Amino acid sequence: MALGAELVKAGYIRPEDVELALERQRASGQPLGECLMAIGAITSEGLDSFFNYSVPPVVKIEDTGLNRFFVLDLMLKIMFSYGSETKRAVADEIKLPLAIVDKLMDLAYERRLVESMGATDQARLSSELRYGLSELGRTAAIRALELSNYAGPAPVTLEQFSAQAERQRIINDRVDTERLKKSLSRLTLPPGLVERLGPAVNSGRSLLLYGEPGNGKTSIAVAIADSFEQYIYVPYALAVGSQVINIYDPSLHQSISTDRDTQDAASEMPALFTPSGDPRWLRCHRPIAITGGELTMKMLDINYNEQLRYSEAPLHLKAVSGVLLIDDLGRQEARVEDILNRWVFPLERGIDFLTLHTGKKFAVPFGGLIIFSTNKPPSALVDEALLRRIPYKYYIGPPTMDEYIKIFKEVCEDANMKYSQELVDDLIRSFYPKYNLQLARFHPGFMIRHIMATYRYEGKSAELTRDVLFEAAEHLIVKD
Repeated sequence: MALGAELVKAGYIRPEDVELALERQRASGQPLGECLMAIGAITSEGLDSFFNYSVPPVVKIEDTGLNRFFVLDLMLKIMFSYGSETKRAVADEIKLPLAIVDKLMDLAYERRLVESMGATDQARLSSELRYGLSELGRTAAIRALELSNYAGPAPVTLEQFSAQAERQRIINDRVDTERLKKSLSRLTLPPGLVERLGPAVNSGRSLLLYGEPGNGKTSIAVAIADSFEQYIYVPYALAVGSQVINIYDPSLHQSISTDRDTQDAASEMPALFTPSGDPRWLRCHRPIAITGGELTMKMLDINYNEQLRYSEAPLHLKAVSGVLLIDDLGRQEARVEDILNRWVFPLERGIDFLTLHTGKKFAVPFGGLIIFSTNKPPSALVDEALLRRIPYKYYIGPPTMDEYIKIFKEVCEDANMKYSQELVDDLIRSFYPKYNLQLARFHPGFMIRHIMATYRYEGKSAELTRDVLFEAAEHLIVKD
């Protein structure tokens, strides 16, 4: 559901406000929320209130949006696969409140799928009573596992996932100049680049970073991702009918702890939406997903595992509400034209269409900031018509002499090594012309790391000398 419709449904604005705001948006290109504030339909406090509101807790099985027998089978599979015996142990695995697990266990008991095994040694609560699968229950669990080996957290429905993705769209997380400067502060960049990047970062569209290798394109993309401060909610899995698609990826989704040590700090972060009482969602930082030369067209669709009989979401679906970096564009097995053509509609409409192994097609949100990075001239990759589909393009070139020296000083400082302008001047005058080598932003760090490794091997304190500097620089060259 679109933001305007969500606000109307929640009673924040009127339908006619949406029409006026959409007219303004078509003329200005601003996000709908800003247009609604500009026409006086809603205040910034009202918009913040909407993005912070909580859905009702999941209390009944029906609140999950899932068929109760689907959830019952999931519980049986968990008990069979992990040996979970108490309601609390089952709740920890299925990620549903104890109240729902209690009803599920009652249903299973009524159908003679489980049997009581008495209390745990120190049982004080009904949730600590032990249950085991009956012979009928073991048969039902095995039959369910034959259909799908998925035995994990209860999935959310497609409708719930889409509504949540709309609420936590990345354009709702405005990044101002100061925040962007802070994220990029560790990088030495050309003057004015931060200000030029700002509109692209806040657009929620796509941008292209291009230029010679080794000048920080990937570092800039990662820093941009770090500039988003709002946390989001990521489901463990998604259900489309009876099919389960795994979404949560611990290598991609950095969950925010809710334990006592971090709860206070986390509570100060700007929140979008708190699905209270619904453990199927994990509170996470906005993800940054990075893929490079390994990207294939097959990776842009759902991956059904024949052995496990459930699916893995494609990378861009896992990265919804975050940042997706396509690095080394032009080195993929898939052609650049095929990649961009595959995403022409999603990039423009914010919706992608995926296909299950059963042949069923369905729409999913396609949202977030898409960053393309390449070492090749853009005109050599695709034609002008396709390049127009990427609205923001930035050339990230080699450093100037002053920038190179500044980077060298910062790297030496980080390594607790005394900087020598005389040695760096010597390197620039003699080494670079000798090999017709162009300055690059990664060179200082590359050389200092080699120098540190040399002294560590020799068991000596590191210092910058001509011999070790020029020896380290030689590793920048590959001789025929």
